[in-house]
Amino acid sequence: MSYIKKIVDYFFHHDLSEEMTWKVHRRLIKKEDRPEVDSALQSVWDTIGFPEMDETYPKQAFSQLSRNLGFTDRKEPVGKAVRIMPFWVKLAAIWLLPLIMLSTSLYLYWEATHVKDALANVSLIEHFVPAGKREQVVLPDSSRVWLNSGSVLIYPSTFVGERREVYLSGEGYFEVEKNVEQPFIVKARTLNVEVLGTRFNLFAYPEIGRIATTLEEGSVQVCLQDEKEKTYHLVPDEQLLYYIESGDVDVKKVVSADYSDWREGGLLFDNYSFKDIIRILQRTYGLNIHLQTSAYNENLLTVHFNKNESVENIFMLLKELIPGLEYKIDGKNIYLR
Repeated sequence: MSYIKKIVDYFFHHDLSEEMTWKVHRRLIKKEDRPEVDSALQSVWDTIGFPEMDETYPKQAFSQLSRNLGFTDRKEPVGKAVRIMPFWVKLAAIWLLPLIMLSTSLYLYWEATHVKDALANVSLIEHFVPAGKREQVVLPDSSRVWLNSGSVLIYPSTFVGERREVYLSGEGYFEVEKNVEQPFIVKARTLNVEVLGTRFNLFAYPEIGRIATTLEEGSVQVCLQDEKEKTYHLVPDEQLLYYIESGDVDVKKVVSADYSDWREGGLLFDNYSFKDIIRILQRTYGLNIHLQTSAYNENLLTVHFNKNESVENIFMLLKELIPGLEYKIDGKNIYLR
């Protein structure tokens, strides 16, 4: 067992002191250890979750993860409920740890003497959106975020310091209040999106091989966390696509409103693989889709479904687009062959 895996295993399965927790965080954010850390985190999840498992255990596992991340004593705004993670967002949950670890600025906040007193009263709030749901969150600066199914947003109870930082795993549409003295930064997997005041959509689900930033109004600056010298400035109706595996970046003109249509129940798949479409449909409709063949996994499709399209109509159209595809709908269970 590697040294990094030993650290992650011990960190996950034991309650540590606050001082030791921060030491572990600092050890694991080293850039050169990223691949090993990712592998170790996936290994941890593989030991605690299986499709046939009762939901109770994953919830307990996430509670342990939440304690180790330091979220247990969070303060919540009156009237806002923060949900414990159900089983279907297990992939989002396991990626919360590296998401936080990769944000070195959060640790710098804690170490900066001029904000220590203010930070004493700041807590992190995590907001989870269940399958088949879409929710809106109002941040401490009055910025608004619409969250799609299976998304996780982490943000402080008060924005302190020179920047407003939040963390997203999933998909969110942001309406950011302008504040030139305190830029707004969204951290999502391997990207940072920085704005002053703008409207944009960010798609960054952990199991999908691409991240998409689509600008509707204002301007944004996108930078890769591992290559901060590479920055991209978007103007309205531009989209930046970052492909995780290859590291390729593509910037293109789009109709930005199409990519935030999900807020009203629409669905747009722009050159998506069939397997990614299935993952998104599972979250959006709260389905259990059973793939009995892998023959169509790599088929690329571009299709725009109407708002609140029925499951029956969606699979009827998919069958027309993919000759040979057969399906059976049994309540929330879909069988594909």
